[in-house]
This record gives sequence, C-alpha cells and structure tokens, in this order.
Amino acid sequence: MIYIEQPPFAPWLGFCEALIGCDTVALYDSVQYTEGGYQNRNSIKTADGVQRITVPVARSTGQLIRDTRIAPTFDPDSMLRRIRLAYARSPHLDEALHVLGPVLGAGHTWLVDLNIDMITQIATALGARAQLMLTSEMKVFRADKTERLAAICAHVKEKALWAGSGTRKYLDTAALAGHGVEVVWNEFAGRHPTYAQTWPRQGFVPRLSVIDVVCALGWAGTATLLRTSFDTYLPHAERGAAA
Repeated sequence: MIYIEQPPFAPWLGFCEALIGCDTVALYDSVQYTEGGYQNRNSIKTADGVQRITVPVARSTGQLIRDTRIAPTFDPDSMLRRIRLAYARSPHLDEALHVLGPVLGAGHTWLVDLNIDMITQIATALGARAQLMLTSEMKVFRADKTERLAAICAHVKEKALWAGSGTRKYLDTAALAGHGVEVVWNEFAGRHPTYAQTWPRQGFVPRLSVIDVVCALGWAGTATLLRTSFDTYLPHAERGAAA
C-alpha cells in the first residue's frame, strides 16, 4: 500500500501513521509550492494555546516544492527554544529533541531536504517500515492528476492507495481502479487517537505536530499508539468509490 503527500514539516500523526502502516510513502515534491500549507509549518501546544512553528522560505511565482529555498532568516535555535518552553513540563521533551534538534540545526538550504531529513529521522525513531521516495525522482510526467497518481503507484508496483478523507472531493476512484489501483480511505481525522497532552486545562487538541505526542509518550509510546490505531482500523476501512 502507498501513501502520497507533499512533504510536510514536522508532520501530524496522520502522516506518521502512514509511515508505520504503508509499504511506500511517496513525497510529492514535483508540484507547486502552496503558501499557507504544511510544507513549511505546523502547530504545537503552548501555555497560550496552539501556535505555529514556521520555516520561512524564499518564494517566487510558480515555484515547485523541490525548488523552494529556506530563507536566511530561519533561526532554528529560536524554534527549539519555543519548543522547549512549550513542552518543558512534558516527560519526553529531551527524547523528542534528541531526534529533531540535529535536523533543524543541520543547515539545509532547500525546504525539501529539511523535510526529508526530518521525516527520515522520525520514521527511524518510530521503527517505521515504509520506503520513502520522491516523485521528482520517478520521472512521472502526466498532465492529468489522476493519471499522475496512477503512474506513481505503477512506478513502485503498489496496488492500494491509502487516501485521506480530504481527497474525496476530487479523487477519481473509478479511473484509478481502471489502472488496477484500489483506494483505501484512512479517515484519520475522525479517529485521531487521544493521549495525555501538556496544558490539560485547554482540553485535548488534535492535528498537532508529532512533536506534541512524542513529548508526551516518547518515540516507542507514539509508535505503539499509531500501530494500534492502524491495526484496529484497517480491517474495517472503506474501500473504493468516494462518498
């Protein structure tokens, strides 16, 4: 099974579940960079509520994700201080930053390199089995979006596509089936697991960066949470046509 997504920065749990559950995760870096997306930012929980952590980038019209540079104003030390302040009371803060800190401070020039490095380190820390691949290295050229997805699946010889509910509005499941690709809807947003977050008086906040859960549970605890969620859901997952 394959999951296809634009390479996210400090990804949320839905992406990390795909690292654990899928055979292949294809990082869609050969499409246009979208301002305001999750390629260069994500959310953490602080004493003042949810806040963004953002990697500033140098933007130009029509640039692809793979061609997006990190701006010289990026200050990884400042970002790490914000994370430390937000999660100072969390039991596994040092364990989380032992993995993520060196990535942030590695001096990457390109956003995609930073994100791939971080995703790779996260996958290793979680004991994830997925093979990571860049679509820009597949040489898949198709004008139609569905045809591109089918070609990516064919390139890695995958017959099942792990798809988020956000793609239901445009994913042509019939066309993919014509290429021998079955869509498996992951519906992660509706089954987001809960855990003991920091700042509990604010209530549980889903869809945060993996930083949040790792600070709470550690890498092994996070892996167990995601594996249990995936194994419980997969036998009952909806397959095929969009609603």
